[in-house]
Amino acid sequence: MARQNQVIAVVIKQYGTGLYRTCVSLSKDDVTFLSTHKDERSANDTIGLFWQAYDEGRLKTPEDMATFVHSIEPLKTVQPPPPASPVALEQVFLPLAA
Repeated sequence: MARQNQVIAVVIKQYGTGLYRTCVSLSKDDVTFLSTHKDERSANDTIGLFWQAYDEGRLKTPEDMATFVHSIEPLKTVQPPPPASPVALEQVFLPLAA
C-alpha cells in the first residue's frame, strides 16, 4: 500500500522577538516559510488560507507553493528581524556540559 505524505502547517512563536512565523511542509524533505506576523491571530489566518488552498487542490508542486506565498504577501505584517550578532548566537547556543 502506498504511503501518503503527511502535510503539516504550523504557527511558531519566537519568544526572543515575540513574532509569529507560519511554516508548512508538504513532504518529509521540505519546509516552506510562509510569513511573519506580530500577532497569533493573523498567523492563524494565514494557515487557514493555506488549508483552504490545499483542500481546493491548488498546492501540488513547489511552483504552486511559490505562487501561494506571493499571493499572501500583502498579509505579511512584519519584516524578519536582522541577523543576530555572532556573540549573541554563541550565548544562545552554548553546548551542554558533558
